[in-house]
Parts: sequence; C-alpha cells; structure tokens
Amino acid sequence: MKFDQLIRTPYKDNFNYYNLITKINAGYRLFFNQKEKMFEIINFANFNEICLKFRSFDFNLLEFLQKTQIKNAKNIFEEIEINNKNIEKNFVQNNINFSLEKFKDAAKQTSKICFF
Repeated sequence: MKFDQLIRTPYKDNFNYYNLITKINAGYRLFFNQKEKMFEIINFANFNEICLKFRSFDFNLLEFLQKTQIKNAKNIFEEIEINNKNIEKNFVQNNINFSLEKFKDAAKQTSKICFF
C-alpha cells in the first residue's frame, strides 16, 4: 500500500483513543481517511498495513484490537474450528431432516395410489 498523506491525516482525539491504540501495539497509528470519511488504524511496523477501518469510536474497537493480536492467534483459530464444526453439524442435521420429510411425503403419496 502506498501511503498517501494527502488523503490520510493523523488523528489524535480528546478521549485518549489514540494513546490506548498505541498501547495495544506500538506500531499502530490512528488516521482519518478524508476520501472515504472513515478512521483507519495503520500498522507502521508492518509496511503501513491497514489493520482496521471504522466510522465511529466505541469500547468494542479496543477490545477487538486486543483480541486480534498475533499472540492470541491460537485462540482465534481454535474458536474458528469450533464454529466450523458447529456449522458442519447443523448442515448435516438439516440435510437429514430435509431428507426425512421428503421420504415421508413420498410415502404418503405412494400409499394413496391404488393399484388394480
């Protein structure tokens, strides 16, 4: 990413979010993207990587940044695996239920047919 200082301006707020963000990761910097009208957190330690874009500040933002740090990657991958297994289990159960309903409907239809 080519860093364009005409579009992105450093943003330091009155509520101390800037300092809290830099405490989470020393390479993080808070900018306001004037073209997109959004805030951006850019990681200068990782080749000006855009870490996060958002429109307004809230406490969940800081919690999200802390949760998604590299040191928490193992927990994130475990959580993804659990969610994937739950999705797969639900998918299989839904297919079983759908198939059973179709078999029941087919059985009802064949019981109504009279053979002479």
